Amino acid sequence: MFFDKFKELCDARGVTPTKAALEAGINKSSVTYWRKNPDSAPTGQVAQKLCEYFGISKGELYGDGPQQAPACNNESTKDEDLMFALFDSHEEITEEMLADVKAYARFKLEQKRRGL
Repeated sequence: MFFDKFKELCDARGVTPTKAALEAGINKSSVTYWRKNPDSAPTGQVAQKLCEYFGISKGELYGDGPQQAPACNNESTKDEDLMFALFDSHEEITEEMLADVKAYARFKLEQKRRGL
């Protein structure tokens, strides 16, 4: 069910589903529709906006897990390179710490995109 995955992504980002939709530029009625219609899922531009908002691939958006194809966020830096650049090593960095850094980077990119 798409809404469960969407809610999980929202929880990880610390926002409500309605707030995520509005920040992504999607009508909040879409959230209600996804919740009430378990077989529904976004397509086209709506899916793309959600991918960009969460910084994930469409496969991840639909709950299929990470894809080998390029993600919506065009991320080309390897995790190991990022950890070394930010922390001078990768041994003491947890996956949670790395996820926090990536989430913050996506947040700052979104602020820049919106001119904030």
